[in-house]
Amino acid sequence: MLDLTGKTTPGGWAIGERAKFSDDHTGGHFSDCYYVEKDGKKAFLKALDIEKFPISQLMDLIAGFTHESELVQLCKEKRLGRVVEVLEAGEIERGPDVVQVLRQVPFLVFELAVGDIRGTVNVATPVSDQWKFYVLHQTTLALLQLHGQAIAHQDLKPSNVLRFKGDKLKLADLGRSSLRGKTAPHDNFAIAGATNYAPFEQRYGHTSSDWVERRLSTDVFHLGCLVVFTFTNICFPEFVMQRVALAYRPGNWGNSYEEVLPHIQASFSVALSDLSGDFPAQFRDELVDIVRDLCSPAPSLRGRSNGGTTTASGLLWLQRYASRFDRLEKAASVRRPNKHA
Repeated sequence: MLDLTGKTTPGGWAIGERAKFSDDHTGGHFSDCYYVEKDGKKAFLKALDIEKFPISQLMDLIAGFTHESELVQLCKEKRLGRVVEVLEAGEIERGPDVVQVLRQVPFLVFELAVGDIRGTVNVATPVSDQWKFYVLHQTTLALLQLHGQAIAHQDLKPSNVLRFKGDKLKLADLGRSSLRGKTAPHDNFAIAGATNYAPFEQRYGHTSSDWVERRLSTDVFHLGCLVVFTFTNICFPEFVMQRVALAYRPGNWGNSYEEVLPHIQASFSVALSDLSGDFPAQFRDELVDIVRDLCSPAPSLRGRSNGGTTTASGLLWLQRYASRFDRLEKAASVRRPNKHA
């Protein structure tokens, strides 16, 4: 079992105890995580768990970790302040008693977050609508920073929106991201991110050769899913698929996505109607309109209603949603609380 406790990174971060996660934590399947400290500052270390998998898979795992390392360092170089900052990237020497192939452990040190946003939007606790729109506004701005550098996150979900002191929010986990023009180890995966949040077309193996439609439209879809989760705590894609007749579900359907699309659209409409009652009455109609647009089962239309752009006109068509969520945040009457559970 990999154990880096007590070691020090080349940059001087002392590795302490393993990070503890809640039972509903998602992600981190390939990583071993620790709390680290340097000059009184605490941070978070993510190491590739090279002992967890067969040596035959090691090169692919290292390639994936290297891809993430290059992207987070690019984000730091470009000063993307809405993406979690990497503080050090490199390898840790485990010692001469370990076989050579397992001796060097790739790692990344990130700034330490207070937590993710899930606990702050728990429907079982009183949370202001203003805070929820703040979450959506800040997440959209973070996506726009990535998209401005031709980076698609591809794995946006509630656990990857992290909260820092002062309620500053940042996006984390670029492990499945795509940089336009750069090959990534997961490029050929039908579903790059979490399967439960996968867009509908990806579940049926439908992929587009257009980078914007295949990659950025996934981020747009995931933003719509975050809208639903923020107000209902429901995983929207799964909620929709539960309403699709068995004959038309992935694994049973043998024809094209275009042919099954009308059935997905019908189930989508039913699902959105079913959960819309959980949206606040003051904003219900607009939230329904937002989710219908951002999560459209047709990827070529996703996020482009009401004069939205086309794939040929740039990467930043989410800009109007940044403005929209900002307006809705201001329209919400309850002041955003300073502290959250």
